[in-house]
Amino acid sequence: MVLVHGLSDSCRTWNRLAPALAARRRVYALDLPGHGHSDRPEAPYTVAWYASVVADWIRALGLRDFDLIGHSFGGSIAMCVAIERPGRVHRLALVAAGGFGSEVALPLRLAAVTGVLDLAAPLLMGVGTHAGMLVLGGNFNAAERRHLARVNARPGTARALSRTLRHAIDLRGQREHLMDIAHRLPEIPPLAVYWGDRDPVIPARHAADVDRYLEGVTVRRFARAGHYPHREAVAELSPDLLRFLDEPRAPPRLRAGARAPRASAAAAAAPTSLRWPSWQDAAVKPWARSPLSSLLRQTSPP
Repeated sequence: MVLVHGLSDSCRTWNRLAPALAARRRVYALDLPGHGHSDRPEAPYTVAWYASVVADWIRALGLRDFDLIGHSFGGSIAMCVAIERPGRVHRLALVAAGGFGSEVALPLRLAAVTGVLDLAAPLLMGVGTHAGMLVLGGNFNAAERRHLARVNARPGTARALSRTLRHAIDLRGQREHLMDIAHRLPEIPPLAVYWGDRDPVIPARHAADVDRYLEGVTVRRFARAGHYPHREAVAELSPDLLRFLDEPRAPPRLRAGARAPRASAAAAAAPTSLRWPSWQDAAVKPWARSPLSSLLRQTSPP
């Protein structure tokens, strides 16, 4: 199983959910480029580019078939990975994911169109991260907030986030929609969508909109959770997610005539590969740091 975090986050976001998942299967989580302890390369930072990096990383792990879970922006990446590796993704679970509608929080839209992050100094990135986590919730403790503020203060983070936002969002909202890429899949993997009703970043009604486009999707909302159901409602989410992963599921079907409300040229962009040169030599221990340039965490069944 592979876990993909969201924008301005890190692999540690899965700390509360991963132990339950790891009791039954091997779990991998990475820091995306531009995030956490990974490098901040000179790169386009489009969704397709991130997906290519993740697909290369999965290929280097030697995983032929796998379940894939993505949170927020990581959900958009996960869907693109399903395109890059058709037939390889067993189950796809999206948590408060981008791509089901255009609406997104106003501060993200403004940051995308103004390019304000291009001017942000590392110290400001750290302070802004800490303040943002207090507003967004997510049940991050003080140590977790300090960690994320520290890694987001690394040089190159602001550039990576600015480019990501510029490609993913405009003043009207999210530029890419699930239906932009769903039609390119020969078969959509069994799909589950999870959302918090109090999400201040991407409206929870997007979860209900999934049924407008696809039949046979598992949809679950959590009344007391916000943008981080995998942290704020883990006691409810984990058993539901495990059932989805373990029980037989039919692939969802596109509803006749379903089309994305906004076509996106970015969705058709060809992915660009980036390979981590030292990956094959990385020795990985359960939930331990690896010597890879990007931080890897792995959990294994006992």
